[in-house]
Amino acid sequence: MCRVLNVHRSGFYAWLKEPLSNAEKANVRLLKQIKASYAQSGGVYGSPRITHELRRSVKTV
Repeated sequence: MCRVLNVHRSGFYAWLKEPLSNAEKANVRLLKQIKASYAQSGGVYGSPRITHELRRSVKTV
């Protein structure tokens, strides 16, 4: 894979070990919420309705 990506193996493995950034952590949390909303709807809701549900459930501080 490193050959295809044209990167050194050591750099690739160093990148793999890096902790997730705050943006990546936020994306993981959001994906969990999306999957939960989809599952709760029984697989019926599409992206517009899931977006609406997520925006409705956000608590502002």
